Amino acid sequence: MSKGTDVVIHIAKEETPNTLPALREWHTLRRNSDSLKKTVSLTQSDEIVNSRFEQGSIATSGEATGNIEYELSALSQDMFLEGMAGNVFTDSGTPDVSTLEIGGDTLATYTIVKHDKKVGLIQVFTGCRIGELTIQGDTEGKITGSVSVSATGYATPSVTPVTNPMAATTTPFMSSLSLNSFKINGETTVGKACAESFTITVNNNLTAKPCLASGSLIPNRYTEGNVTITLNVTLALTATSKEWIPYVESRETMTAEIGMEDTAGNAYGFHFTRLELDNDGLSDTNKNDDHTLAMEFRHVKEAPTITRTTA
Repeated sequence: MSKGTDVVIHIAKEETPNTLPALREWHTLRRNSDSLKKTVSLTQSDEIVNSRFEQGSIATSGEATGNIEYELSALSQDMFLEGMAGNVFTDSGTPDVSTLEIGGDTLATYTIVKHDKKVGLIQVFTGCRIGELTIQGDTEGKITGSVSVSATGYATPSVTPVTNPMAATTTPFMSSLSLNSFKINGETTVGKACAESFTITVNNNLTAKPCLASGSLIPNRYTEGNVTITLNVTLALTATSKEWIPYVESRETMTAEIGMEDTAGNAYGFHFTRLELDNDGLSDTNKNDDHTLAMEFRHVKEAPTITRTTA
């Protein structure tokens, strides 16, 4: 019998879908949990013969997908961030600072190897694309997130393809105390609108494209669609935050900035430059509850960016 602690996951960036480069870099993944697996759909026969017994079924389709949940730590999820963005971190011109633009035209693909060392089950997912990525935090605890993975290839070899993997990163966890900047329309919410929680979601709206004669149950291709970028923020209802409620009707755009830094000095900044407010989420009036705004933003027309500073 095995447990989650017996399972290690390695990931490497591919050269082209389902093809690793000759000089590959295997990374050891830090995560809380995952649901990576292959599932098969069956179709029962409707055939009628000279008995009342069912005539069996056939495998008609499948998928090799799953979610990976993580606790945010610097450099540990950068491959996921790049896969989600369809771009790579590039030098900003400032020492130790790089920039990632979200919404690139081509999503990178990865090979992911999930190895249960206790029972010897090795699952190899190839051509993996990042469909959706989330990052969320509130006033207490760690900043967490998840990614959805869709693969176009799947195998269960007897020997792992992973060689000389890099050890998992040891950077500190990021928590509510790591948040050092939270601005809306250029104005800090600290002491004015009091942000209580946030969720960043980027969805590439992947569509499975199975092809006849591919010889595979799982789709041999995924295509990315419209990139949906949302920011959900819960704030206290104050004199400052109430001024943002009319943006639902006016459709004027807003800005938001979320900055975080770990105890070692590694930092990320999420810069949203063109947000439309879709819902102000004004709370009900109850006797003993604080009034809040659960604001739902959608980023439009241009690319938001992530800046990364390494210590």
